[in-house]
Amino acid sequence: MTAKKSKFWDFLSSVPLAVVLLIILAATSIIGTLIPQNETYENYLRQFGPVFTKVIEVFDLFDMYHSWWFIFLLTLFTVNLILCSLKRLPPVLDQIKNPKRLLTEEFEKSLPLSDTIRKKGSPERWKEAVSSFLSGRYGKGYEETAEGNSYLYFEKGKYSRLGVYITHLSIVIIMIGGLIGAFFGFRGFVNIPEGGAVNQVFLRGGRPPYNMDFVLRCDKFTLSYYPMGMVKEYRSDVTIIENGKEVKKDYLIVNRPLSYKGLTFYQSSYGVIDRRAKVRAFVKSGPNKGNSFELTISDKFVNIPGSNDYVKIIDHYPNLDNFGPAMILQIAEEAAMPVNFPVYKNLPDNDMNPQSKYFFKYIDNEEHYYTGLQVTKDPGVWVVWIGCIMMMFGLYYSFFVVRKRVWVRIFFEGDRTAITIAGHSPRSRMFEEEFAKLLEEIKDMKI
Repeated sequence: MTAKKSKFWDFLSSVPLAVVLLIILAATSIIGTLIPQNETYENYLRQFGPVFTKVIEVFDLFDMYHSWWFIFLLTLFTVNLILCSLKRLPPVLDQIKNPKRLLTEEFEKSLPLSDTIRKKGSPERWKEAVSSFLSGRYGKGYEETAEGNSYLYFEKGKYSRLGVYITHLSIVIIMIGGLIGAFFGFRGFVNIPEGGAVNQVFLRGGRPPYNMDFVLRCDKFTLSYYPMGMVKEYRSDVTIIENGKEVKKDYLIVNRPLSYKGLTFYQSSYGVIDRRAKVRAFVKSGPNKGNSFELTISDKFVNIPGSNDYVKIIDHYPNLDNFGPAMILQIAEEAAMPVNFPVYKNLPDNDMNPQSKYFFKYIDNEEHYYTGLQVTKDPGVWVVWIGCIMMMFGLYYSFFVVRKRVWVRIFFEGDRTAITIAGHSPRSRMFEEEFAKLLEEIKDMKI
């Protein structure tokens, strides 16, 4: 490998690069949280103005998590994580496969926990006794005799060091699942009038519509309200139609999506497409004083008979100011600025616009809605779930499976058998207490 290739490899597999990428990904994710995703262009213009909306459009911040530069960052981080793991995994596997098993005097000096116990009896019998005792604690051990010494080695949590690499692999799998979703999935929207149906999903970014192989019909859209008049819930009752046949009926509310054939529909918005109100207009002054008219009005100005005055409905509330149903009207009288005012159903005699030459009474209101659904297709979601499950295993092995190692050297010293015991664990403070109890139990052993 040439020097340039070696430097490039070292750069891609470096921990500093991983840290920098994580910081960038975290920072850009915050931006993606602050800027609402997948809104309409008009909403961005209204919220941020034309200049900043242009910046959002240039950097594809409308759908940041599917933008080319965010996908590039994810890909680079995935490559870095793979190379970091591949670079550091072989030495770990070698240590797992070929641990240092013999407690030599020199090796003993490097270990934090060690002690020597002297007992009566032959080394062979003590080797059997200590081996049987430690096997019950740490599983089957390793035995070897060399230069008149008997060596025992026991290990528990042997594969705990692989927990971090399982976690790394799970992150890579999650990233791959995210990339699959980014490249082969989409996020779009549909607006369906009550009683209407669609078979196309509109995508952002100038992409052509996605044609569904079924039809989604909105049978009914309903709103429910809190006592104070605020919207409590909006619900869409829908039917899925395939080949002219109704195959499924269901409903959507916020946080209760509908999934069908790889597409997931979320209730995200609604709006009024048609509003009709009936009012009675009483003429309070002028040539037609005393006359009254029943008018059907909409969100477009309607002429009041016998005049050059116009009225339209702006909005309707189920419980305005806690007085019950009310409509907001706008009247444009000749040579005067338009004025907005409420008309309450339960307060029929209240004149809320006394300066006008007209007095209005509430008769009826009828509204037709459309339901706004966000539609997602994410073929990588199951890959992400597999990665999440693997991450739980990796984290469990990393934090709850502790590697513990115990070495024993048994040899004859004078008229007694010397038993030297040493131990090591990455979590030394927790292991010190366990090791002390181990020594006490071996000291109390008899053969």
